[in-house]
Amino acid sequence: MEIYKCKKTVKPIVIDGNLNKHEWEQAQKVSLAGTVIGEIPKQKSWAKLLWDEENLYAAFYCEDDYINAKMTNYNDPIYDEEVVEIFLDDDSDQKTYIEIELSPLNTLLHYFIYNNLDGKIITFAKVKKTTKCAIYDNREENYWTAEMAVPMSEFVTAPNNPPQPGDKWRMNLYRIDRPEDGSDEHSAWQPTGEIQFHKPEKFGTLEFT
Repeated sequence: MEIYKCKKTVKPIVIDGNLNKHEWEQAQKVSLAGTVIGEIPKQKSWAKLLWDEENLYAAFYCEDDYINAKMTNYNDPIYDEEVVEIFLDDDSDQKTYIEIELSPLNTLLHYFIYNNLDGKIITFAKVKKTTKCAIYDNREENYWTAEMAVPMSEFVTAPNNPPQPGDKWRMNLYRIDRPEDGSDEHSAWQPTGEIQFHKPEKFGTLEFT
């Protein structure tokens, strides 16, 4: 099982979509691959994470020659458009986890998930928007970047909150790209073997260091 070593940041990260910050230079970078067989996507993307006592921070970089997004309201079904996603299972039970998505228009979706691992998935939308997020859209150079700060208070089943160095959660990272012409691309940090992201048994490990 792949392990993401999530380093602790000394100072809080300003969430503005700009990934050219000193804090992000120290973070491990992981590339996303095709979610079925792990091939290199046509439009590449990568992600980084950091943490402190108050937040879990996530950053994504996405090559993109066509922004396919229109929805702008919190918890709109943006999974039908283009998004980056992070799934976090803080107690590693593989049945209850958080799903957070962000579109190139800075539209956020935040769900709590119950998955009985037998085909039944129940979603609970987070009513109050607590995650800070920002997008940097550089259409001239065909890419966009995303930053998120997820409050530690969202992780109600974590064994320690804030986490202690050495704590391990389960996690996966995803991207959906929907080009103007051609087939949709589904990418993941840990490929799931099918076009289905709700496969907690395929999650990797997030280790706090």
